[in-house]
Amino acid sequence: MQSLILSIVGLSVLCHLSWARGCCVPKQWTGDMGFMVGTNRNGKAGYQAGMVKIFYDARNGKFAEFSKGVVDGRPFEGGVIMDFETGVQYTFMDGHCNTTRLSQKEFKEACIPEEAKAVSDTHMGTADDSLDVTVYQMARKRIGGNSYFTITNKLCVPVGETITGTLPMSGMGYMSTVGYTGIEPGIKDPRVFDKPRICSSQVEEGFVDLYLKFGFLNHEMSSIF
Repeated sequence: MQSLILSIVGLSVLCHLSWARGCCVPKQWTGDMGFMVGTNRNGKAGYQAGMVKIFYDARNGKFAEFSKGVVDGRPFEGGVIMDFETGVQYTFMDGHCNTTRLSQKEFKEACIPEEAKAVSDTHMGTADDSLDVTVYQMARKRIGGNSYFTITNKLCVPVGETITGTLPMSGMGYMSTVGYTGIEPGIKDPRVFDKPRICSSQVEEGFVDLYLKFGFLNHEMSSIF
């Protein structure tokens, strides 16, 4: 598997940014995130595509996502569960799991980062049936990219994002795009945050590089999560 999958397991790890200049997403919600990523490394093309089911619960300090998709034609299935009450994270993919300590002590809400710049106030749909949104631009230095993401004005709900760039370490060029659909308030079944059966209750102490262990960058699809 390529070293770059700019989504899949754990887009939660990215941000929960502590500094925000704009709104924060709703306290509790579920939704779907579709993604597609194209890569180019030394002239060799690659792609990833799939769907992610997101469960976001700022009130109880929990986050989960479950992903299915393909990487260069090969299927994968994985996810991440983060429980800030217990300080434990479960990262699992294709039948393998790691139980690790969360690097952050407290759940930080997903908000528009301070460094993001509003570049367009517009709407989606027609004038008679439209949704007001704002488009933001932000540099993504860690992954050598530039991001444009869209947020609704009324409830601060994520709509979509496109990131283009070149990974500093590997020189791999990429373009990723995501879109959010089916977002609903609340968490209907809190059992989504329970420990998966394939995961151990024994926490691995010390630093575990999940990127190297699972073979992908796992959390860079979104600028606010």
